Amino acid sequence: MNNFITKCYVKAQLRLEQFAHDQKGVTAIEYALIGVAMATLLAYILGDQNSGFLGALKDTFDKIAEAIQSVTISKS
Repeated sequence: MNNFITKCYVKAQLRLEQFAHDQKGVTAIEYALIGVAMATLLAYILGDQNSGFLGALKDTFDKIAEAIQSVTISKS
């Protein structure tokens, strides 16, 4: 019985050491953190449709469209 307990203890210790040195999960967590950081940065930069970068881009294209419409000849 004592020999059985010793074998179980040794196997448990080996499994714990293998688990401690396993790097697979760490890499997945690092990629997840990078993805969250990039998504946050893009959300901050782009903003919503009415403000931020997208709002400024929309205003610029609206001004270009107005300028084109003002110089075109309409047939009425």
